[in-house]
Amino acid sequence: MIISKIEITNIKGIGNKSFDLDLTPNKPNILVAPNGFGKSSFAIAFNSLKSNKIELGDNDYFNKKQTNRPELKLTLSNGTVLIADDNQNTITNDFDVFVINNQTEPKATVQSFNGYSFAKTSLQIKSTVLVQTIPQKIDFDYSPTTLKQAFGVNGNKLLNNISGIFKKSHLFHRIETEIDFSRFNLKSYTTILEDYVGQINAQTGTGVVIKKWIIDNLLNSMEELPEFNKLSNIISSFGFSEIQDEADLFLTTWQILKVKSDLGPNYKKACKYSFYTAEKEHYTQTISSFNPVKERFDIKPKEEKNSLIVHWPKAHEISNGQRDIITFIALLLKSRRDFKKNDCILIIDEIFDYMDDANLISFQYYISTFIDEMKRKKRRIFPVLLTHLDPLFFNHFCFNDAKIKVNYIKDINVKANQNLLKLIYNREDALIKSIVDAHYFHFNPNSDSVDLSAEFHTLKLNQDWSSPEKFFKKIFREVRRYVYQDEKIDPLAICFGIRHQIEKLVYDKIPDTENKRIFIDETNGTKNKLNFAQSIGIEIPETYFLLGIIYNTSLHLNEGQDVSQPLGLKLENETIKTMARNIFSN
Repeated sequence: MIISKIEITNIKGIGNKSFDLDLTPNKPNILVAPNGFGKSSFAIAFNSLKSNKIELGDNDYFNKKQTNRPELKLTLSNGTVLIADDNQNTITNDFDVFVINNQTEPKATVQSFNGYSFAKTSLQIKSTVLVQTIPQKIDFDYSPTTLKQAFGVNGNKLLNNISGIFKKSHLFHRIETEIDFSRFNLKSYTTILEDYVGQINAQTGTGVVIKKWIIDNLLNSMEELPEFNKLSNIISSFGFSEIQDEADLFLTTWQILKVKSDLGPNYKKACKYSFYTAEKEHYTQTISSFNPVKERFDIKPKEEKNSLIVHWPKAHEISNGQRDIITFIALLLKSRRDFKKNDCILIIDEIFDYMDDANLISFQYYISTFIDEMKRKKRRIFPVLLTHLDPLFFNHFCFNDAKIKVNYIKDINVKANQNLLKLIYNREDALIKSIVDAHYFHFNPNSDSVDLSAEFHTLKLNQDWSSPEKFFKKIFREVRRYVYQDEKIDPLAICFGIRHQIEKLVYDKIPDTENKRIFIDETNGTKNKLNFAQSIGIEIPETYFLLGIIYNTSLHLNEGQDVSQPLGLKLENETIKTMARNIFSN
C-alpha cells in the first residue's frame, strides 16, 4: 500500500493544495520545499488530528479565519480515500499518526520595577510527556517460600528462587502476546498438572534424584499440554541461569502459572507496571546517552502527577543542534510507544537542520532502526521528513540512496530538454568525451573550429548542436527566458549557461597568455578555475562563488537520472535569479 496523494485545505498557510507523492512504507520519504512554502502547515495538518476530527488552534486556520473550515484528505493506492475535517476523522481508523517538530515556544513572565510592570520574554523547550498515565503500581508478589509450600512436600528440594525472572519485562510481554491462558482453565489441563505435581511429591530422595525422575517419567508425555509446552519454550529461549535442565524449566513454568493464578485480575496490572518500569529505564538510559550537556544538566524522565515527564533546560542554555537531537530522540521514543496500529505515519518537520554531522548520523540511525523494527513485526511505517535541504545537494543525508524517496512538493515551472539530457548521458563516451568536456560543459575560447557532426550522428545526438556555437545559442535563449521572462525553463540549460558565463568573465580578466592557457587546459571544474584565477591576483566577485550552488550541480548522470527538479527549485529563488541576471547584464 502506498499513500498516493495528500490534499490539505484551510490549514495555516495552505488554502488548498494537492500533493501527488506516492509515499512508500518502511523507507524514508523526504519532502523538499523552500522556506516559506508551507512545510510547517503540512505538519500542523497531521498534528491537529484528534480521534474523531481535526482540531486547530486559533492561529492555525488559513488566514486566521475560523470560517475557513479545515480538511485533510489521504488517497491510498488501493483507491481508498480517508478524510479528516472538523466533523469526522477516518484517517485514524487506518493509521496512527505522530508529529515531531520544533519544541521551542515563547514564554512571557511579568515583572515589576519601581511600580511599573513589564513582560520579559524567553524561549522555552516544551516538556515532553513520555507516558501520560503511569499504570497502577502492582508487583508480581513472588514469594519463593509461599510457592514451595504451595507445591507440596518436595517444594523445598525442587523449586529454585526465580525472583530475578519476574524482573524481565520482555519475557512477560512475549507471554502476554503469545500465550492463550484460557487453555489452562480447561479441566483437562488442571487435572493433568495436578496429577503431575502429585506424582512429583510422592517421590523420595534428593532434589537431584527427583529431578532426574521428572525428566525420565513425566516430560516425555508433555504433548498432552501444548500451551504449557509453548510457555516453557518462551521461558527457555531467554537462557535464564536459574534453569539448568528440563526439570527446572517445568518447575519454573509451574511457578509462573501459579503466580498468575494467585494474582487473578492483578496479574495483567502487574505485567503492565513491569512494562512501564522497563520503559522508564530504557528512556532514562537513552536520553542520558544523547545528553550533550550532562556535565551541566541532569536530564531524565521524572514521575509527576501520575505522568512520566522530561523537563528540558531553557532554550538559550543549549545550542539549537543539541536541543534538536535530544528532543528528537525523546519524541521518537514516545512515538514508538504511541504507535499501536499496523500502519503508522511519522511526520518529522525540519528538526534536524541545525544538527552537526555526528548527530545527523544518530538521527538517521534511529529512523532506520525504527523502520527495521516495524518491518520485523510485519507492520508499515511511513516516515515523512520535511526539509528545505535537498539530499542531492547537501551531505546532511547519509541514508542509502536506494532506500529513500525524495519528493519536491513545490510545483516548479520547469521542463527538462531530452536532447540535453541525452548529451549529458553520453558525455563519457570515448567518441566525444574530451571535446564536449572542454567545449560544451565549460567555456573554451577556441570552440569555433569544433565540429562533431559525425560523432553526434553516430551517438544519435541532436545534429543542430554539433558545434558549440549552435549549442550555446540554444543555451542562452533559455538563459534569457529565465532572467527576463516568467516562463517555463530548462534548469540544466541554465546550469550550462551560468557555468560558461562565469568562466568566460574570469578568463577575460586574465591578462597573460600562459595563465589563460593554464586556466583552460590544466584546471578542471569551475570552482577550481575560480580559485586558480584568484591565486594569480584576479579579483573574483563573491557572486561567482555563491552561484556554485547552481554550476556545481553534477552533470555526470547515468541514463534515466534527471536533476531538473531540485535544480529548478533553487533557480526559483529570487536572490539566485538576481545574481544570474547580474552576471549576464554585461
